[in-house]
Amino acid sequence: MSSAPEVFRIRVAARRQVTLPEELMRLLRIDEGDTLEISVEKNAISGGYGLKLAPTSLFDDDLIARLHERENQIEQGLSVRGRDKEELAAKLSVAVA
Repeated sequence: MSSAPEVFRIRVAARRQVTLPEELMRLLRIDEGDTLEISVEKNAISGGYGLKLAPTSLFDDDLIARLHERENQIEQGLSVRGRDKEELAAKLSVAVA
């Protein structure tokens, strides 16, 4: 049995500003200053994600190059799969917490 999707009404104010309900921000795990990415298909929102942004000053040149390479792979439809988080982390060359 699947649960019904959450529905939110958001008014667009002057200068295209919107205020997101607290519950929506909690569900998307976003805070003030984060980015909300929304996909639109046939005049309807078909998906959305909260994005946490980190300053690039925290990344070295090698990591930035690997991130750009991964973005290109994603755009080409290539994916990375793993049986568990350790295998996936090993394939992505990242540390697991």
